[in-house]
Amino acid sequence: MRITHDLHIHTYLSTCCGDKINQTPRAILALAEEMGVTTIGFSDHVWANPGVPPSDWYRPQDENQIRRLREDLVALETDVRVLVGCEADMRAPGAFGITPELAADLDHVLLACSHFHMRDFVAQPESAAPRDVARHLLAFFISGVTSGLATSIAHPFLPLGHIEQLDAIIATISDGEFAEAFGVAGEHGVGLEITTGFLPGIDGPFSLETPLRFLTLAKQAGCHFTCGSDAHTPARQRELPQLTVLVDALGLTEDDLLPLVRATA
Repeated sequence: MRITHDLHIHTYLSTCCGDKINQTPRAILALAEEMGVTTIGFSDHVWANPGVPPSDWYRPQDENQIRRLREDLVALETDVRVLVGCEADMRAPGAFGITPELAADLDHVLLACSHFHMRDFVAQPESAAPRDVARHLLAFFISGVTSGLATSIAHPFLPLGHIEQLDAIIATISDGEFAEAFGVAGEHGVGLEITTGFLPGIDGPFSLETPLRFLTLAKQAGCHFTCGSDAHTPARQRELPQLTVLVDALGLTEDDLLPLVRATA
């Protein structure tokens, strides 16, 4: 299956953007056309929930991100299908950085359930032991897929702040635990992102077999998928085709994708 969508791209509006001069909607869409990508999902970081105060890092990234992006897009002409969404976050199970009202106003919400590197903001596992991190991942994931907010889970089971232990962490999660968690995701119609972060050497020193194991279990549980470069720079956007190694190994077809991103949609 050829990958024709990228649902996870950050623009200059995200604080962590690595190239604020070149990571504009215009440049992103031009590069998508060059790459033969027909659907782009803009997914800048957003924290906009008065009931759950943001961190200092998130505070400037409020719902105005969406307004400014839409203003940028008005003047652009492109053959690429444009989806306006966000990467939302959670502070702890049940504590989300986006409201149902804002989520309903967007084409998609990528919900991050593993930003454990934000140690002074996001709830932390009991310890850095692999099984404790694994339990934490499972709790966040279940809360995320049952929240009613998520279209797809951003970089699922990729615990930022603990990437160097990914193989050991995932090894402590049984097939049964994964099957139960992915079954819940499937029941709620929430997709799983296949991200360039799963490729060894891009975000961490781990085995390709580790993400392949849980993605295979997710497919067996009936989950659907989205693909995303998680690009903060043009170079990262260009890495999207590398996901073919995962897509092919999983034997995915268009029917395995969320309807939102199917080429035939």
